[in-house]
Amino acid sequence: MSKVSQVQKKVQSILSSELGSVNVDADGNLKISYESTLLMIKTHEFGDKGDETMIEMTGVVTMNTPASAKLYKYLNEQNSSLHFGSLHHLEGDKSTLILLKYCILGDYLDPEELLNAVRATVLMSDLLDDGIVKEFGGTRFIDR
Repeated sequence: MSKVSQVQKKVQSILSSELGSVNVDADGNLKISYESTLLMIKTHEFGDKGDETMIEMTGVVTMNTPASAKLYKYLNEQNSSLHFGSLHHLEGDKSTLILLKYCILGDYLDPEELLNAVRATVLMSDLLDDGIVKEFGGTRFIDR
């Protein structure tokens, strides 16, 4: 079993014991719905030799929020005051997303560290989505 698979299983075990159950996709990525947002948790290789693991938490803050200088200024201002994670505006072929990403190392994962990271990411994503939609447009994940 690869190191990434081992860490994925550990993450799933920790979160399942805390939350009761979590959705797992075919690649072992986890998805947790909370209030109006979605949190995706992915484990992948990290480091110069690819011999370490990273756990990436991604909160879907908004969808289809139009790009603008005012939005980018707002995201930069938020990023300067966020203690954990950073906001990103991504433009795809069919939609745009504002995501909150936060990463922790997975090799020596402590359950409390994982749970705190999950809470910080999902709570902040849920906290930010209403204000961004009101000010800049778009939709929350739950309203898609």
